[in-house]
Amino acid sequence: MPLLLSAIFFAAFAALEWRRLPVVARVYLGVATAFSIGAFTYPGMSIADAVAHTSEGLTYVLALARIAGFTAVLVSVATFLRERALG
Repeated sequence: MPLLLSAIFFAAFAALEWRRLPVVARVYLGVATAFSIGAFTYPGMSIADAVAHTSEGLTYVLALARIAGFTAVLVSVATFLRERALG
């Protein structure tokens, strides 16, 4: 998935989670920002391509943003499931 689509994906998640989980929404917003900067720096590349084929400082930011985004998605899903289970 290209970096630009990932940035749009996480920006949409930030908008959806803004009232329910504001801290997680801010993490989503940071991930979307990092991915959008990466999309302009490495046009057409995916996260894996950018991290594997370049050795600039931005690749470390992209790698950390990928981890933060995955963790935020897990927190969102777990919180949603917990809220549904408890009523």
